[in-house]
Amino acid sequence: MELWEDEQTSVEQLSQLVKSDPALSGRLLRLANSAAMGTFSKVSSIPAAIVKVGMKTVGQLAVAFSLIDQYLDDHCKSFDYNKFWLQCVLTALICRGLGQQTALAPPDNLFSCALMMRIGLLAFATIYPDEYASLLDSQPENLTAAECDQFGFDHNELSLEMLLDFGVAEELAGPARFHERPEASGFAEKSPEYKLTQLFHLGFRLSDSVLRVGAEITQKRLTTWPQVRRFGLTAAQIAEVLDESVTEWEDWSKLLRLPAPEGRLPSGSPGETPNKVELKEPPADQSRIVQAAIDSALNVVLMSRAGQQHPLNKVFGELNVVAWVFQDQKEMLRLLVEMRPHLLIMDDYGHDELHAKREKLCRLIRSTEWGRAIYIMALFGDNERDRIAEAFRAGIDAAYMRSDLSSQELDARLDAVRRSADAHLQYQKDRVELRRIANQLAMSQRRAEVLSLTDQLTGLPNRRSALDAMEQAWHQEAHPERPMSVIMIDIDHFKRINDTFGHAAGDKVLVDVATTLKLDLGQHDSVYRVGGEEFLFLSTSSTFKQLVLNAERLRRRVAALEMSFEAESIKVTISLGVAQRSEEHARFDMLLVHADQALYAAKAIGRNRINVYRNKQIIPLPRPGEQAS
Repeated sequence: MELWEDEQTSVEQLSQLVKSDPALSGRLLRLANSAAMGTFSKVSSIPAAIVKVGMKTVGQLAVAFSLIDQYLDDHCKSFDYNKFWLQCVLTALICRGLGQQTALAPPDNLFSCALMMRIGLLAFATIYPDEYASLLDSQPENLTAAECDQFGFDHNELSLEMLLDFGVAEELAGPARFHERPEASGFAEKSPEYKLTQLFHLGFRLSDSVLRVGAEITQKRLTTWPQVRRFGLTAAQIAEVLDESVTEWEDWSKLLRLPAPEGRLPSGSPGETPNKVELKEPPADQSRIVQAAIDSALNVVLMSRAGQQHPLNKVFGELNVVAWVFQDQKEMLRLLVEMRPHLLIMDDYGHDELHAKREKLCRLIRSTEWGRAIYIMALFGDNERDRIAEAFRAGIDAAYMRSDLSSQELDARLDAVRRSADAHLQYQKDRVELRRIANQLAMSQRRAEVLSLTDQLTGLPNRRSALDAMEQAWHQEAHPERPMSVIMIDIDHFKRINDTFGHAAGDKVLVDVATTLKLDLGQHDSVYRVGGEEFLFLSTSSTFKQLVLNAERLRRRVAALEMSFEAESIKVTISLGVAQRSEEHARFDMLLVHADQALYAAKAIGRNRINVYRNKQIIPLPRPGEQAS
């Protein structure tokens, strides 16, 4: 609020404030990338979003949203908001530093993406506070698996959807999804996506270690981390990035009065309890004021040049009303944010020197969600009546002449404040409940959509999802040498496996084959289960040579699988039919038909083979060691 009020505020200052709040960052990026902004190019960095949206709009967003989220009554009791916030910002700073060292992506874009890549955790805690608290209390060995069981998807999948909704580029959001388990990404080693995944993973691991054991111990352990060796920077370079990141975080905390990790402090001798990261307590007098405001039935703040000498200060004592009197406007504003008083009395409203400041302050408070709930009373001198109308337009609720306000009249006026406060409290309770119901309905709908598009046995997208993806890919403009391609895959003699070992064994084979097929998928590749023992490999950007190599890789991997069920060894093979989009394909389903024809031709000539549909012909590909027919 202070930065927005100051006309000298720069983009850099406002950017630093916005970057400290993951939720606000997401809102800003979504606004900057929305159709309403009338642009075709997406932005992924906070400074670029601020320039695009405009300083004034960003200020309004910050004032209206940033503080609201910190004071909701439906917090998830078992969710560590403090650690979440600290880790988000620390991870973002580290990832930006790693980006500056490697040039894998623009550092500001990396910062924004890393800041929000765990926002799915916050979403679960916000939408399902009670359910998520119970889940966290159960201390599941695998949090993502527990989330999937309860909600249908995990926090990383939810984070990805939110990042894409905010307008973060898929080239960043995709790798960020796997920051916890990069080995599950399936990205080809040395690919840009693989390197970005390793960057996000390293940033996450470093911040997690700093919050657990401190920066000093983390730096000492860097030489033993396999992530460091794989990333390509020396331990000394990463230690430098870490040190600069923690230093900058401390600078931020001083500037913005925010908590900072104690990671730079010595961690003590072995055996001592590591430093804990905690929110810094406000000054003693400020804590006393805030606590008194919480305990009081009616909280009143008086803003006046007279300070403690104001006549109303004595009246408040007679009425047993807890009130605080301020002379300094900025100090009053800071306490106002934390106290959320029911009544703000602004004296000297019509004073020549203070009128403009009072009016601006009133508009600023009214621009926030919580500020609209405060009852604002303005006091005027007898010669200031001409400014009362302007004060009402700025947002005051009542205006009184200073000379007419007696103790009895003020007491009666406070009844109106109490009624307003009671009505707003009930409104807030109703709103929270309605919002929770709406969020639960939205999440339930999303879960139902995910389940309807997912094969429950293998976890792969199902046939409906495959057809939707093919139709979408069909209408996208493709590179002429990398058109849309499909590989139809069928497990050989699957009925024989079911008849010999039973359907439970057949289910295990399906799961193991599905797991194998989705290993090392490229950014533009995906695998689906489209039938009983049939799978589909879809690529939207592969050359014909790459497609054939992918098919052979899949065939070999499945043939090499070592599966067992109840002490019985099971070996399986697959047959594959390959087809690539060409001029003869008028619709995407024709491409699927041709891949299917190639598949069944491969099964007809002996199975464990690859056949290709090309130029209206089905061509069998020889296996290694065979002669071409």
